[in-house]
Amino acid sequence: MQARITASLPNKTKIMKTVPMTEELYKYVFDNSVPDHKLEDELIKETEELGIPLIQIAPDQGRFLCLLCKMINAKSALEIGTLTGYSGIQIARGLAEGGKLTTVEMDNKHAAIAKKYFEKAGLKEKTEVVISKGIDHMKELIAEGRKFDLIFIDADKTSYPDYYEAAIKLSHKGTPIILDNMLKSGRVLEDAGDDADLKSIQTTNEFIKKDSRVESMIMAIGDGFVMAVVK
Repeated sequence: MQARITASLPNKTKIMKTVPMTEELYKYVFDNSVPDHKLEDELIKETEELGIPLIQIAPDQGRFLCLLCKMINAKSALEIGTLTGYSGIQIARGLAEGGKLTTVEMDNKHAAIAKKYFEKAGLKEKTEVVISKGIDHMKELIAEGRKFDLIFIDADKTSYPDYYEAAIKLSHKGTPIILDNMLKSGRVLEDAGDDADLKSIQTTNEFIKKDSRVESMIMAIGDGFVMAVVK
């Protein structure tokens, strides 16, 4: 049996921190959490064959996003960073009847694959792929007065502070804003030095922790989600 890892709080109280995630344990989590994955496997295979980096979220992260949408009965979702549509499929599947995911991607090739797989998943009517810089489209949505039930951010890390601030403006009370890669492969504890991506992640984590407009937590799932729920 794996030993529980504990951490001491400033008041000396002991809490369970985590159970070490072995390959076998992750397979158990996957097998007991993620339903039929054939379409996603096909998507990942094509993404790899086209030489596109396999930087999509993990399957358990996708399942979390899908279930979260169902839990809050989300009808409108915004995603910044489509890649080839893996996370978008999970979000769109979780949306309520008549719901819509707007997903923003800069690369035309990535967007074309995403559209293809949204249609294969039967989600064509529930998805809108926008070719644009993420922050540019967010500004347009702000000008239109749009509000979303869920916002997922998984794009260039140096822009995370700007994406987060724009996401606040596109939210209503209760909107979860979720950001990926917030543990940066465990490097979030390191001195960022000249690593602009790592520095941005650290800055964003610290800012969200202190932001009185939200309640938030870092979730040790995949490469780390931060979920900030707007008050």
